[in-house]
Amino acid sequence: MELARSERESAIRRPLTAILGVDSNLRVLRVLAQHGGMLASSEIVRRSRLSRESVRAGLLALESLGVVTASGSGHSKVYRLNDGHYLATTLTALFKAESERFEAILDAVRQCAAGRQLFSLFVYGSAARGDDRPDSDFDIGVVARKGDLDEVVDGLRGGLRNEAERLTFLPNVVGLDFDDVKRLADDDDQWWKNVAQDAVVISGKRPEDAVSFQEKSHG
Repeated sequence: MELARSERESAIRRPLTAILGVDSNLRVLRVLAQHGGMLASSEIVRRSRLSRESVRAGLLALESLGVVTASGSGHSKVYRLNDGHYLATTLTALFKAESERFEAILDAVRQCAAGRQLFSLFVYGSAARGDDRPDSDFDIGVVARKGDLDEVVDGLRGGLRNEAERLTFLPNVVGLDFDDVKRLADDDDQWWKNVAQDAVVISGKRPEDAVSFQEKSHG
């Protein structure tokens, strides 16, 4: 049975499909909107983490749509969001809201942990690496003393319930005490090595520093 083809959308009625409907277009446009000025294609490659060919294709498409303008020629050519485009203000606001939402998530975690006895509060896993998917957990790690750990973890899980619904993310809180960290480090545990490598600290010290901190406090 032949599958029905999707009908092409009207460019005049639905210009956002043409502008944002391709991953490379979206990522190039995000870089330019967040920067706010002129950028060379090599810098767009670095910031967008796209291939040179993808950036080139995105810039060509966005130029043809009038949402990106270019100056110069050859290797000196630079690009910027066309501030005069009828969607420029709206697109900039969308990317700003996207960025602010992530900061709001980090703030919510930080606020829920405020005043609690912990050594390290951090994000790890795919969210820390930046390769998470829509259904990925937002992995939050906590290192605290054994007597404080349950209160910190339970407080975070309960405190984040409403914020997780409001900001649409899936918090997964994992707690470790100092003995756990030492054991994982001594065992050269691969999961722990990945956690330490990826960790983005929200509050306190880096999680792997718990071992040396404990040794000093017992010294």
